[in-house]
Amino acid sequence: MKKVIQILNIVVFLGFLVILAVVSLAVPKDDFSETENRYLADMPDFSASDWFSGDYTEDLTDWLDDHFAMRTNWISLHTSLELFQGRSEVNGVYIADDRLLELTEEIDYDVVDNSLEAISYLSDLSDTPVYVMIVPTAAEIYSDEVDYTEKKVSQRELISYAYSYLYENSSAEPIDVYSVLYSSREEYIYYRTDHHWTSTGAYLAYISATDVMGYTASTLDKFDVRYASHSFYGSLHSSVLYSGIEADTIEFYLSNARTVSKLSTDEEGNVVYSSVFDESYLSRKDKYLCYLGENVGKTEVVSDATGGKLLVIKDSYANCFVPFLAENYSDITVLDLRYLTNPTASIGDLSEYDAVLILYNAQNFAEDTNLPKLKLISAG
Repeated sequence: MKKVIQILNIVVFLGFLVILAVVSLAVPKDDFSETENRYLADMPDFSASDWFSGDYTEDLTDWLDDHFAMRTNWISLHTSLELFQGRSEVNGVYIADDRLLELTEEIDYDVVDNSLEAISYLSDLSDTPVYVMIVPTAAEIYSDEVDYTEKKVSQRELISYAYSYLYENSSAEPIDVYSVLYSSREEYIYYRTDHHWTSTGAYLAYISATDVMGYTASTLDKFDVRYASHSFYGSLHSSVLYSGIEADTIEFYLSNARTVSKLSTDEEGNVVYSSVFDESYLSRKDKYLCYLGENVGKTEVVSDATGGKLLVIKDSYANCFVPFLAENYSDITVLDLRYLTNPTASIGDLSEYDAVLILYNAQNFAEDTNLPKLKLISAG
């Protein structure tokens, strides 16, 4: 009888897998997972070369993983099982008591040095002052919430290394925001379920940059703070689908002293002015896109400020930071080098700018290989 039961269990289990496989093949396939906030793998085209190299089976495995029936349920179940077994890191995300953290992996300082050399090159091109802001992520500011065995590397050491290099080898001026963010760690300065900082964190950095960049920051009474959404589950939540962390809030710091707009051109070549806060994304999974919209190579922001022209070279951490800068600069060109092959065409004459700000979060700064594109920029 015991042997019969074991056989029945095996048959039932295999039958369950077969049913799941059939359902996975039969149901319509989505191109994008709204829950995981990413594009799903495409069915690979078969070729003999890919078969013998192993690329076809690897791509097919990715496709099957992405389109397996009830995939999101399995991800959530996997996270629960990992936590049950005492593990805190799942799919590269550390699950703390009240937040999710993306831990920094081992730093390749060759990548960092190449980026720093490019920044030094840019700072030497003209008399335009260049400022650098490397922002620690929540994993650094709340590193005391991470078990010792799970800790990776120190972003503070990375920032110190980068700033020391710039002091010694370039005219670029580093901006310290580590101090103000750490001292304000009890405030809502980072999202709990996403890898970005909040608008509150960005505002504190905007205040900190005052003395270095030479502008007079607008005080809080110059803004109307609107809480646009209380149901934001960000990129880190998408990786683990863990329901034990409270949803995040999207904040809009609306200037009551300035008219701030994002400038674009429609299909007919007409100039279009729209809000820097795109509320259409509030109904989507990735609500952080409401700050300046989708990531693109070049974005123009204009305001009625009396300040001059600013060039921002950035990753997505700058998206909720730029609206504050519009309090002091009337024309801001925002470049994301990930989407530009030759930034010279987008920048024009560097000397036309009153200042350049390079803004990255520390983890992305350590990994991004696009900053060397700055060496393609000419003095104009």
